[in-house]
Amino acid sequence: MKKAEVNIAQSQKIGQIVRDLVFKPTFLYRPFLSISIIASLKASMYYYAVGICHQTYNLTNSKLSLFGWDFLEYGFIEIAQQKPELLDKNHLLSLSTTKLIEEIKPFFSEDHKASNCTLDRLEERATLWLEMATLLQELETTAYDLAKNNTITSFYNKLAGTLAYSDPLQKKSSFFMKLLEDANLHSYGESAEITPIMDYHMQRVLLRTGCVEIIDKETKNILQKRIEINDDSEIRKACIESMKIIAQTSSYSVLKMNDVFYTLGRSCCLENLLCQGHSCEKTPCTLSLAVELGEHKECIFQKVCKGAHNLDYQKYWQPMVDTHYY
Repeated sequence: MKKAEVNIAQSQKIGQIVRDLVFKPTFLYRPFLSISIIASLKASMYYYAVGICHQTYNLTNSKLSLFGWDFLEYGFIEIAQQKPELLDKNHLLSLSTTKLIEEIKPFFSEDHKASNCTLDRLEERATLWLEMATLLQELETTAYDLAKNNTITSFYNKLAGTLAYSDPLQKKSSFFMKLLEDANLHSYGESAEITPIMDYHMQRVLLRTGCVEIIDKETKNILQKRIEINDDSEIRKACIESMKIIAQTSSYSVLKMNDVFYTLGRSCCLENLLCQGHSCEKTPCTLSLAVELGEHKECIFQKVCKGAHNLDYQKYWQPMVDTHYY
């Protein structure tokens, strides 16, 4: 039985709101994108950071109020500045998984003590990290040259040669592309070959807004009660198709959608909904870092969002699936 389908009209309504947003240039000036290091090292930093970024619920630096991806950015900046050999394929391939874990722990601890590292699933992440280095060695290339010297399709296909980037829906691969573009290392243009980035924050927003409708009662119950499932590919595919419609309607690129839906999902539409409580989960609101908002006491989608006015949609949660894809 079919589980999910795209609500085209609702996706277009959301896209019309996105079309009128003004993005802050300063969002692209953050240190992870603007750090002054050589292009090849910067591309390698993105390659490995994205490759190990999944299910980072527990990654925290309370002293700096950095959580998840934000702390990962911070840690990788320190690696690039203090221990760039951890981004070099030749050095990496001289390390064991255990040794790599020991090397990276201090960078993901708020006091730089390995014992206080909050990056979990370390053996899995280190294994992916080393395998990514192996792929570059086998291809006789660098992360930077891999991006610059291939078509989009070829880029996706070559990245898929490593487990870290094996997601058939290409979330990490597209996010790697976005970082390269945001840092002015490469331009991908408006190609239809680019798959929209789709992670759990974005899925939650698309379900709550009604851009993707769940038409199977059992699946609806699973999502609303946050029950674990083995596979969410059908829901993610519907979300990706919805995002294509939203991007096309907005006249912004599909990669730009991440700056709206990911940031909004982390702050305005997480456990506490801005449309109901009139305050954001995070301070400052992560969406406000990317988009000009002014006074922000209601969600940008509130007038058309189904979840803003319907408790049944408010109950939706992203698929609870154990994955390294996102």
